[in-house]
Amino acid sequence: MQRLSINKTNAILLLLATFSAFFFGLVSFGLVAVFGKHYAYLAALPVAIILGLIFVFNRYFFFLLVVLSRSSLDSVFNAIKFGSFGLGAVLNALVILIAVLIFFERPLKYDIKFDSIKLSWTIFLTLAFVSIFYAPAFVPSLKVFLLFVSYCSMFTLGLYVIQKPEDLSKWLKVIVYSSFIPSVYAVFSMAFGTAGFYNSLNEGMRLQSTFPHPNTYAPYLVIVITVCFYLWRAKPALVSPSLRKLLPIYIVTLCFFLLMTKTRSTWAACYVLFFLYALLHERKFLIPVLAAPFLALLIPEIRDRVMDLAQRTDFGSNGYGSLNSYAWRKQVWADAINWMSKTHYIFGYGLASFIHYSTSIVKANAYQLQKVEINAHSVYVQLFFELGIVGVLAFLYLIYAHIRALLSVYNRNKLLIFMVLVTMVEFLFMSYSDNMIDYLIYEWYLWFTVGISLSSVKLSRQQEVKTA
Repeated sequence: MQRLSINKTNAILLLLATFSAFFFGLVSFGLVAVFGKHYAYLAALPVAIILGLIFVFNRYFFFLLVVLSRSSLDSVFNAIKFGSFGLGAVLNALVILIAVLIFFERPLKYDIKFDSIKLSWTIFLTLAFVSIFYAPAFVPSLKVFLLFVSYCSMFTLGLYVIQKPEDLSKWLKVIVYSSFIPSVYAVFSMAFGTAGFYNSLNEGMRLQSTFPHPNTYAPYLVIVITVCFYLWRAKPALVSPSLRKLLPIYIVTLCFFLLMTKTRSTWAACYVLFFLYALLHERKFLIPVLAAPFLALLIPEIRDRVMDLAQRTDFGSNGYGSLNSYAWRKQVWADAINWMSKTHYIFGYGLASFIHYSTSIVKANAYQLQKVEINAHSVYVQLFFELGIVGVLAFLYLIYAHIRALLSVYNRNKLLIFMVLVTMVEFLFMSYSDNMIDYLIYEWYLWFTVGISLSSVKLSRQQEVKTA
C-alpha cells in the first residue's frame, strides 16, 4: 500500500479548506434564518466567499486589503450581524489565523531581544483568558479576549511583513492610504449634511466620519497624522517628490478633522507629538507649535469645548443636572470603585464585566442609575474592575516591554523610533480617559505600526552587517 505523505503546504491548505467550509455553512444557515427580515444580509455570503477565496489563495494580498480598508468598514460590519457576531468577527478570526500560520511557517530571527515582549503578551492574554471563566457573561468576555488576541496578531504580522528595506515605506503608505475613504467621507459630511457627524445635546456636532463614534475616529487620526509626519520629515527616498509636497497639506487637513471630533484627549496627545518633535529635532517648528493652541482657541467651538471643563462639575442643586464629560467620567470611576468588593481587587470580575454591571453601578444623576450600558471610559479603571490590580500591572508591563525594545534600537533609526515611542506614550495618556483597548481599529493600526517599526530597524541592522 502506497504511503500517503502530506507536506506542510498541503496541511495548511487542508486546514484552510476545512475552516472555509465550516464558516460558509454557518453563514448560509444564518442567511436562511434572517432572509425575510434583513435584505442587507444578502451581501454577506458573496462577500464572505470573496474574502475566503482571497484568503486561501493569497494571504499576503488579503492582509494588505485588510490594512487598507479596515478603517472604513465599521458601518458595513455593524449593518450585517448574526447575533453577537458578524463579518467583523470573521475578519478578526482570519487575521488571527494568518498570524498563527505565519508564526509556525517562519520563526523569527532577530538581534532584538523579544523575550520581554513575548512574556508580556503571554501574561496579559493568559489573565484575560482565565477571566472568561469567572466573568458574568461568557460570550461578551470571549469576544473581548479575541479582540486582544487580534491586537497581538497585528503586532506579530507587523514583524513579518518587512522583508526588504522598501517594505517599511510601502506599509506606512498603506496606513496613510487607509485614511482616504474616511477623509473623503468627512469632507462630504461637512459639505452636504449631518451624515458622518455625532450629535450631542451638550457637545454639539462632532465629526465621526465612517467610524461609530468621534472618540474612535480621533485616536485613529492621531496614528495617521504621526505616520504622515514621519514620511514627510524622513529620508526623501521613502516617498516620491509629489507625495512629499502633498503630505503637509494632508497633515493640516487631518488635524482639522481631529479638531472637529472635539475629542480633547487626542488634541493633547497630538500636540505632544509636534511639541516634542520641535523641541528635540527641529527648533524652527517651535514657534508655530507654541502658537497653535492660541490660534485654535479662536475657533468658537474649540474654545467652548475647552471651557466646558470648568462648567457642570456636579449634579446641581436639584440633583438632576448634567455633568461635563470629564466630571461625568470621574463620577463613573468613583461609582465603580466604590461598588467593587475588596475581594475582587486582585483579579477583578472578568472581561466585559464592567459594561455588564454598569446599569447597577453608574449614576445618571444623584438619585437614579444609568439605564444604558456603558464602559469605564478609562483603560486603567476598566482593567482594575475586570482583571484587578494584577491586570493593570500586566497591561503596564506590556507597554513597558515594547517601549524598552524600542529604546534599545533608538540609534538605528532615531526619527522612526522617536515617533513610535511618542505614539506609545500617547496611548498611555489617552487610556486615562477613554476606552482605548476597545477601539479595534486604533489598536490594530497602533500595534501594526510598532511591529513594522521594530522589524524595519532589525532589517536595517542586517543590511549594515552585510555591507560591513
